[in-house]
Amino acid sequence: MNELFQSRERVLANAVRLITIALLTAVLASCAQSPKRASQTPSSSTDQAVITPANKSDSLTAEQWLERARQQTNAASQQMMLVEASFAYQNQGDYQRSAALLSQLDTQTMRPSDKRLYALALARWYHHNGEWQSVIEQLKPMLNQFTDRQLKRTALLLIADAHQQLQQFWQALSYLDEAYQTDRDMNIQSLWSVARQVPSEQLPAQRPTRTSLAGWWRLIEGTHGATSAADFKRSLEQWLNAYSQHYAHVFVSDFLANNEFRSVKEIAVLLPLSGNYRLQGEAVRDGIIASAAKLNDIHIRFYDTEAQDLTAIQNRLLSEHPQAIVGPLLKKNVNAWIQQPMIGVTQVYLNQPELPDNTILPSGHVTFALDSETEAAQAAQYIANTKELNSIVFAAKSSAGTKMVNAFTQSWSADQREVEPSWYTSTEEMQSAVEHALGVAASADRIRGVKIAAGKIIVDAQERSRGDVDAIYIAGNLEQARLLKPFIDVNLSPFAPPADVFANSAIHRVANQQGDNDLRGIVFTEAPILVPNQRPFPINTWLQLHRNADLNDARLVAMGHDSMLVLEQIDSLQWMRGKSVSGMTGRLSIHLNNIHRQMTWAKLTPSEVKLIKP
Repeated sequence: MNELFQSRERVLANAVRLITIALLTAVLASCAQSPKRASQTPSSSTDQAVITPANKSDSLTAEQWLERARQQTNAASQQMMLVEASFAYQNQGDYQRSAALLSQLDTQTMRPSDKRLYALALARWYHHNGEWQSVIEQLKPMLNQFTDRQLKRTALLLIADAHQQLQQFWQALSYLDEAYQTDRDMNIQSLWSVARQVPSEQLPAQRPTRTSLAGWWRLIEGTHGATSAADFKRSLEQWLNAYSQHYAHVFVSDFLANNEFRSVKEIAVLLPLSGNYRLQGEAVRDGIIASAAKLNDIHIRFYDTEAQDLTAIQNRLLSEHPQAIVGPLLKKNVNAWIQQPMIGVTQVYLNQPELPDNTILPSGHVTFALDSETEAAQAAQYIANTKELNSIVFAAKSSAGTKMVNAFTQSWSADQREVEPSWYTSTEEMQSAVEHALGVAASADRIRGVKIAAGKIIVDAQERSRGDVDAIYIAGNLEQARLLKPFIDVNLSPFAPPADVFANSAIHRVANQQGDNDLRGIVFTEAPILVPNQRPFPINTWLQLHRNADLNDARLVAMGHDSMLVLEQIDSLQWMRGKSVSGMTGRLSIHLNNIHRQMTWAKLTPSEVKLIKP
């Protein structure tokens, strides 16, 4: 009798197993019929085929692994075969079937080694779909449990790339360095591309204990700490002596061999010092002089681009041999100058040239622009990282408005959330644009329909704004913000979650330095020097001396000051993208020959401009 019961249990277990496989096959078949989920293609090598212990000797398809699973009588072995099938689907590029299979597996019946493979397969799925934090959470707890070198390397690359995508560059470098210890055939250029993006605030306070990682730490820390060309060169030479066997040795030695590390002493400055833009040119000049006063042995010559032909100025410079050039300032002059740049001379252009996207500036040439697109991009990054719902951008249908909306949209990195542009072509269209974007117009239409259907029945209803928007960005100037803000306030329903309103520094003028009741509550980006209690340079004194100047001109003073600051450290800033210096216009770094500004945040209240730390 016992044998009969045992026989029946075996038959039932086998039946359950076959039913499970049949259900999995049905699920996988349905995946083939349904639309595939849109996914982003990772730029790293972590999406490569994974060779697992079970398939090192032979390369089976997912279908062959499923067939092997059908033939298994042991539950643990069956789960292992199904994990292998999920890997095979991923290696075949069929992530949808892989996900369907993984969702049906039972980790309770898995052996520890198979659980690690399951975690790795699941992490690859998260990575494929850009769910970076899920990759980290899936792999980090069991990273040290991988005994197979190839599997551990794959896990390290996955978690490193996830950190890199989250812009956590030091953590990414740490895992890449560990992966390099398991595979010395790795392309070290990929490690260097991450290392040069590490900002100083991500460096640990203490030097790591692992020798190879300690080498990276010392190299990055020394570069961030260098304040002049001489400091930078000395730091690299000391690093080479201390870490002569480090695998990054080749990058440092090549850089030292191919750069002169000269302190800039002779500088030519090209500005409009007469004509219609004299005030703007003088503002930049005054900032440069204020900065140069803090430096030793600096000789600066100023050239008036409105009084002299650009060709004549360039001919003079060819005979005078300056080490660096600052300017021109006006866009037309930048566009003209950049067609025939002076090769071998460091140059900071004080405007963004209009060039084809594939144009490469000469080595040592960088652009510096106080453009509103930079502010829109910074706002998008902040909002995407801190808000939970969607964003609306209000902008005029113009060239400037389109550029700001494009910059905001391109910097928006929030998954599952959207940026909705709302355009207007005139002031008369602003109210309608706000009502439609916030859903109030649609709410009014619904209420109207209900009232018509109700006939003589009195319907007491109030229009409501959308509840899925918690950030509004005004991509415009002060006049546009003054017109839009009241419409936004009156159309935000008290029943909906509060929506924060953001803008750029164009809404901040001399007239509202002491606060603005009409624009109360707006959060905006600003140059640190123009935020209260953040002024090391007497900018108010400069404004008093120039009665016809506004804060836009004061920002140019700060720009002139910062152009000298960048010149002083341009070698290390270009070599280490993650390095930044604290300037009057913001936190400055160099990326792709452009000077990037990380600005300060402030809020307008009826009585003051408040510095805030979002």
